Amino acid sequence: MQDDPQDQPDFSDSNSSGGGRGGGFGGGGGLLNFLPLLLGLFGGRSRGGGRGGGGCGMKIILLAIAAAAAYFFFFNNSGGGGGGGVSNVVQNLFSQSGYSFSPEQFKKAGVYEGLEADNTKNPLPESVSLLRFAPDRQNQGKQGSCVAWSSVYAARSIVEAASTGASGNSTAYSPAFVYNQIGLEDCQGSYIQKAMEFMTDKGVIPYNDFPYTDQECSRQPTSALWNKAAENRMHGFKRLTDGESVDGINVRAVKEHLAKDAPVVIGMMVGGTFMQEMMGKDTWAPSNEDRSQMGFGGHALCVIGYDDRRQAFQIMNSWGPEWGDNGVAWVRYADFKEFVREAYGIDPMPKRGAAINLAFECAIGLVKNDDKKYIPLKVKTGNVFETVGTVAPGTAFKMEIKNVTECNIYIFGQETDGSSYTLFPYPDKTDPAKTQFSPYCGITGYRLFPRGKSMAPDNVGSKDVFAVVVTKKAIDWYAINVAISKSTRTDYGGKVQEALEGSDITNVSFATGSGGTINFKAENDQKNAVISVVEVNKQ
Repeated sequence: MQDDPQDQPDFSDSNSSGGGRGGGFGGGGGLLNFLPLLLGLFGGRSRGGGRGGGGCGMKIILLAIAAAAAYFFFFNNSGGGGGGGVSNVVQNLFSQSGYSFSPEQFKKAGVYEGLEADNTKNPLPESVSLLRFAPDRQNQGKQGSCVAWSSVYAARSIVEAASTGASGNSTAYSPAFVYNQIGLEDCQGSYIQKAMEFMTDKGVIPYNDFPYTDQECSRQPTSALWNKAAENRMHGFKRLTDGESVDGINVRAVKEHLAKDAPVVIGMMVGGTFMQEMMGKDTWAPSNEDRSQMGFGGHALCVIGYDDRRQAFQIMNSWGPEWGDNGVAWVRYADFKEFVREAYGIDPMPKRGAAINLAFECAIGLVKNDDKKYIPLKVKTGNVFETVGTVAPGTAFKMEIKNVTECNIYIFGQETDGSSYTLFPYPDKTDPAKTQFSPYCGITGYRLFPRGKSMAPDNVGSKDVFAVVVTKKAIDWYAINVAISKSTRTDYGGKVQEALEGSDITNVSFATGSGGTINFKAENDQKNAVISVVEVNKQ
């Protein structure tokens, strides 16, 4: 493989960041100006109660007022001036967040392999909103439970409502059930990764079965509730980054999830005008002071929509309906990229009922880098395809796969010595038995492999051989690759089939498309995998 300089990050929305009035409170009225805000933030006590929004991990209001008053007294008596004194103190108090960011935790999540950034093949709607599936906006109160509110009450409830057509209130799940298991010391925080793992491994229960209170986080569910939760396990989740790095959020990947009715949970730095000036407003316009992020703290929220005309994402908060526009606000793309630290895409719910019986189908093609045209393929025999002509050494290309239904995608290749290697999921550089990338493709559409690199024929041998394995359930790709290498079969396709130990679907219709692609379709079958072999004939 070779590096592909044209393979840039999937999306780079930007817009001019708006100004807005700064959040400083100078002069003699500074502390008094903050009292309504503090009272509102700490007033929430239970579902639906309180004014304003609760900071993600706040202490009692008396501590906040006392600290701010003490600083205000010394600030004025030390000859200080300007607009930031009391504001900075309160922001520092707000930094005691219920959302904790850890790059190590974030990196545990598998990377979402995004769709090809081609608006012809993978068009995205101009705008999407999942607000109609959202439960009522509530107030987390003084407890640092924003991770559970954004992940469980918002995202998990929304994806359930979207998949069933029910209302968000009827599918609302309990944030307390999850938070009481994953919360850090003193009920003041947690990691989004922990919430995602818990919802996937253990499940969730309806809100009314385990109502929320911000007064404690030690209450435990009964065994009956644990059993009920197991019936509501989440399918899974992915981190939405540009590749393995945890530094850059992939904005297009966020949109791709929302377009498939799958919300996204984010960890975002907040403070300043995000708290002080968002009562009753529908769009956040960070001030210049906000951009320093001085005194900001982390907060977990749920992304429920986007609008390209606004150039903004729609965000659901957990600070009550008074914050924003009934608990919801817009954050512009550029500001989103500036203030968001991590983003987790919820897998769309797997098909249920009659939808399970939909045909299992995919299209596979080889796309040249220079002109984006297909290298034509033809049927050789059975599930084996070959290029119509020969391909010159050095001709850079990628493999394109379009999935029509949710599936797992694996790509293997044959080395010149006859052994096998894994092309996707991309093996970890330090441990080839592991990967940062998820093979699950619940978002349907066109994808290009490999990311950031291209394939090209060399001068060794007369052909390069690849096997695309598409499965309903995940497989141990590393063990499969080892088994392929150990197989004594002479043809690569036979080696792959032997390694899969009879789990491949045999009732499959293979054909070539008009552009020279491979198309396969398998009717409902109890077996798991479809194997397609591609041979690239070399000059």
